[in-house]
Amino acid sequence: MPALVVSIDGPDFSGKSTIANLLMEILRKSNNDIIFKRTEVPSTLSTGFFTKILRNSADEISSNVFALAYATDHLHHYETVIEPLNGSGKNYVVIQERSLLSTYIYQSLIGKTDLKWLKEINKFDKNIPNLTILLKVPANEIIKRSQLEKRDHDKFETPEHLEEELKVYYNLPEELANEFNVEYIDAGDNPENVAERCAKRIQKEIDERLKWH
Repeated sequence: MPALVVSIDGPDFSGKSTIANLLMEILRKSNNDIIFKRTEVPSTLSTGFFTKILRNSADEISSNVFALAYATDHLHHYETVIEPLNGSGKNYVVIQERSLLSTYIYQSLIGKTDLKWLKEINKFDKNIPNLTILLKVPANEIIKRSQLEKRDHDKFETPEHLEEELKVYYNLPEELANEFNVEYIDAGDNPENVAERCAKRIQKEIDERLKWH
């Protein structure tokens, strides 16, 4: 049976990594017959490092260059991580941080890349999530978290860029919201509470999947 892929998405500093990690702990406790896999895109492989270099470059990098770099990463992730699970004959649930939706948002809705071209260069990546949980955090909380995080921020993590991200993420075109099966979940409070709400929604998806297989 194909792997059930759940993407945890949202603007920078919305808590994606924290929630994804907590979900692994919660869901494993009540699903002994399922194999859970935690993954993310961009990956930590060479293509992921390349996109990180681009994000920190002092040069002006076009949206099209970013789009091609991320397309390589997404396809590599699909072929090496997701596709092998689909033919394994086992029950896999993938908790994935980000998906192609992020590429469409950053390179097209925020950047200047043509969405049709963007979809064309990503057409071989068949990893469209069965469910995308989009974490919704108030703007003031996002800015506060970005200021508290003790690391160097790249040029896409400025307050101005974060505010632009929020506008796009929380007002997605209906076509993209439907394509990526997006559901918003309030994520402005305690991470454990947020993870519990996400887990309940994912459990419904798991139960529905098992009922038909």
